[in-house]
Amino acid sequence: MLDFVDMVSMARYLFAPNTLPLTNLLMNSNKKALEALFSFQGMQVGADVNQFQLIAGMGEVNGVAVQQLVIDPVSINLTVVGDHDDLSNSYEVLRNFLTEIDSKRRMENPKLYTTTYQTQSSVKLSIRYERLVAPEFMNFIKSKIGVLRPDDSSAAEIYLSNLSFQVRYIPKSDIYALVPKLLTIEPRAGSDPKENMYYVLTPTASGAHRMLVEEFEKAMS
Repeated sequence: MLDFVDMVSMARYLFAPNTLPLTNLLMNSNKKALEALFSFQGMQVGADVNQFQLIAGMGEVNGVAVQQLVIDPVSINLTVVGDHDDLSNSYEVLRNFLTEIDSKRRMENPKLYTTTYQTQSSVKLSIRYERLVAPEFMNFIKSKIGVLRPDDSSAAEIYLSNLSFQVRYIPKSDIYALVPKLLTIEPRAGSDPKENMYYVLTPTASGAHRMLVEEFEKAMS
């Protein structure tokens, strides 16, 4: 039975140069206002606008936990605990703040090149870990347990640990590049193998993430 235990949504908003009000974010009053708005427990801001970077974490806004916010000269990276709606609502609060502190109000209608998403979740599935790889491979690995067991160990067990794929992109424009993203479906670290708890990371928003996990379970059942 498919059961999502938790979900974290991430987005990278990529803008044209000179869109983000970086100079305004160097002002102490604006930094303090942003820190208070999101109740961030910590914030660091680069001192040189040419090498600008704002990093903040462990906050919340409108009932949504914000794990991390990173702003650099051309992008906003936002991570929240929740789904795509929680992410979008948190971004809108931030965009409105950036609009208000800028006399040119550039973030009111920003020149946004592209937005990329990632979603991660812990989810309980009705699929044993061994089903993720070919039976012949698992049989081979388990048949070599005697070779893998150290001399000072009375027994050894073998479990699947990590399983990721890399998704590469070709952007529609040569103005910007898109870095490869991971697609991960693997046992959740620290969980009991008998519980079939998985860690899933997809380069998608939460709606597509849920759909992929649901279709994955159907395909493997």
